[in-house]
Amino acid sequence: MSISDELRDASLRYECPNCHQPIIRNGSWFKAVSTFRCDACKTKLRLGYSAKLALFKRHKATFSGA
Repeated sequence: MSISDELRDASLRYECPNCHQPIIRNGSWFKAVSTFRCDACKTKLRLGYSAKLALFKRHKATFSGA
């Protein structure tokens, strides 16, 4: 399964697992990034392919009303 380009311009929300601060970026950013730092707590986070799939799937369901 591949990550859809359908949400590339949509604002997606990911919650830092350490401090629970919301991280809101375009889908294209989440699709391209693999590691990043939380702006709030500075924890280095890794967003693997399976986590990206789950993030996009969750937001697709939200946007489609499912």
